[in-house]
Amino acid sequence: MKNITILGAGWLGFPLAVALQKAGHTVKASTTSSEKMKSFEDHHLHAFHINLDETESSEKLLSFLQDTDILIITVPPAFRADPNDNYVNKITALIPFIEQSGIKEVMFTSSTTVYISTSGEVDETTVLEPVSVMDKQIIEVENHLLQNTLFNTCILRLGGLIGEDRHPVYFLAKRDVIEEANEPVNMVHREDIIRYIEAIVKQPVPNEIFNIVAPVMEDKRTFYSKAARELNVTLPPFKDNANPKMRRVIGSKIAKRYDIAYYNLV
Repeated sequence: MKNITILGAGWLGFPLAVALQKAGHTVKASTTSSEKMKSFEDHHLHAFHINLDETESSEKLLSFLQDTDILIITVPPAFRADPNDNYVNKITALIPFIEQSGIKEVMFTSSTTVYISTSGEVDETTVLEPVSVMDKQIIEVENHLLQNTLFNTCILRLGGLIGEDRHPVYFLAKRDVIEEANEPVNMVHREDIIRYIEAIVKQPVPNEIFNIVAPVMEDKRTFYSKAARELNVTLPPFKDNANPKMRRVIGSKIAKRYDIAYYNLV
């Protein structure tokens, strides 16, 4: 069993921390919310209050990172809340502390939005042409981590997130129209993400990129209409894209590597 540190134990990171702890690993987890500290401790997690938007002391970060076999970074960009968020500076500022702590294995949860300018089927070998500031910064962070020779980094590009307490159909129900209804969906359930991470930590962490996207062969109209019926949600009208990119992110590489199939598709 390993000593695992999770930076940013929020919607994904907290249940991941609980699952890894139940599997027998020793887990430290950080949050920016003082109110969540007790919940972490109730689950026998070593809780730390870390906020990368503020200037953390070197001693505090080193204490958080010390005695870590695997560091899992699940801190998302904050561009929606703060368009001026400098995600690159926020994450790369950690690298000297990772090096100083002697951590040799890192995992970083990225996003399949990096493929947004591409068309057709895309996988981990697809050449990226980022357009938005957010995607440019995400790719720059990925490269900083992958190119560091002092530790291995496994990049996990996650599809649209779904969980028992989170489904995008609820957000779409608030819109006036659902655009690009004829485009494919690229989604993944939180449970599947956790299952793959549990498998990765059992072995040496590779310096490699994996997409985690369920093989849902449906367009947005079909997928969200079905979800709306199951969840008793009323959706606004759908509108097709006249020139659809038909971008479908392929997530089969990780399933084949770790011999684990996706099983949560909605």
